[in-house]
Amino acid sequence: MSRKQISIGKWLNNNKFVAVLSVLLALVIWLVVAMQMSNQMQATFNDIPVTFETTMTDSLELKMFGQTDVRVNVTVSGKRYEISPAALSSEDFIVTASTANVSSVGKYTLPISVRLKDPNKDIEIVSFMPQSVDINFDFNTSEIYPIEVQISAPNDQIAADGFIADEPLVSPAQVSITGAASEIQSISKVIAKIDLKEPLTQTTGFEKTPLVIVNANGGTVRSTYVHEEDNITDVTVTVRVLKLMQIRPTVQLKKCPNYFSENRLSYSWTPSGLINAAVETGLSDSTESLSLGSIDFSQVKPGVNTFEFACSEIANARVLDDIDTIKVSFNIDGVQSRRFTISTDNATFAELPEGIRASIPDGGTLELTVFGHADELDALTQDNFSITVDVSTLTDAAGTVDLPAAVSINGMTSCWVFGNYTVPVVVS
Repeated sequence: MSRKQISIGKWLNNNKFVAVLSVLLALVIWLVVAMQMSNQMQATFNDIPVTFETTMTDSLELKMFGQTDVRVNVTVSGKRYEISPAALSSEDFIVTASTANVSSVGKYTLPISVRLKDPNKDIEIVSFMPQSVDINFDFNTSEIYPIEVQISAPNDQIAADGFIADEPLVSPAQVSITGAASEIQSISKVIAKIDLKEPLTQTTGFEKTPLVIVNANGGTVRSTYVHEEDNITDVTVTVRVLKLMQIRPTVQLKKCPNYFSENRLSYSWTPSGLINAAVETGLSDSTESLSLGSIDFSQVKPGVNTFEFACSEIANARVLDDIDTIKVSFNIDGVQSRRFTISTDNATFAELPEGIRASIPDGGTLELTVFGHADELDALTQDNFSITVDVSTLTDAAGTVDLPAAVSINGMTSCWVFGNYTVPVVVS
């Protein structure tokens, strides 16, 4: 039995077969196209940083000021497998802003462009935002400004009743500000601001005090255009608070013979009476007197001695009375004067710098004026005197230099050396 051959031409001549075949082919083509179309999708990539092309502005020595940390969101279209997170990321885009249209100082709108690092990928950039950025261009400059202190307090009362506040101290005292030249030129001052909730009763330090840069109109200079070149983050403001007191003045005596230490001198003051003063809060509760300073007994002589102290130089206090100086007088009686010649061979050095070789020439002498009670003056010998030379200022330069010498008397209670003396010192 022989097989029958199937004739394709016969089927193609059959209209019903051709119609059915056409429907099947159309269905296959539709399925292929639909599959291809369904594989197309969109994806958005966020926060892609913008790179600024600054070739033009660099040649003009112009700098960018303002918000330069610009980021864009990019939407793309492509096949699912090409734009999936595994295949595409933010790092595959090149986002740039061109400064080609910048020619001088001023504000410019820079166009942003987006492209793929790999141009061969079949991916379409559908959109991106923002499409431009506004940037200010200016010359970069620096200026140094003193830091001023601004204190706000309830009822503008910085110190509590019974206290006064001295001028505040700020550390560091100045700051270097760098930024856009036009903004730097507008700066009037730099302020360290302190806000008090209640008046102060003691000296107080304020650490990490914020700085405010103020222009001539009293407004704040934009921080995006200027910055503190020193990157100061720890500005300390110290507000010195003093307690108001009425207090009697005193003085200290240096190199005072024991006799006068034990038998207190009788002082008279000009002006007399108590002094109106503002005293450091740390001392006000423990002190009953105001120390004007010290008197070196080498400047004291028989008879009436008067010493004057400038009020502006008194430590730890401020005199509030309308006076510039305070005078203290006292009388030294019952003493006599003698002249003595002593040898400098046994003089000693104080504060000799390391590595310095120094000596005192042999055979040197000092002519001294000595005051004291007659019986002790008669008993004085060379052995009672000691000489100390301050050589702290010596350098290694060879030569001879005269330096201050302190002469003291040992073993006597009423005697002292009057005046100032020097001793030659040889550096070798």
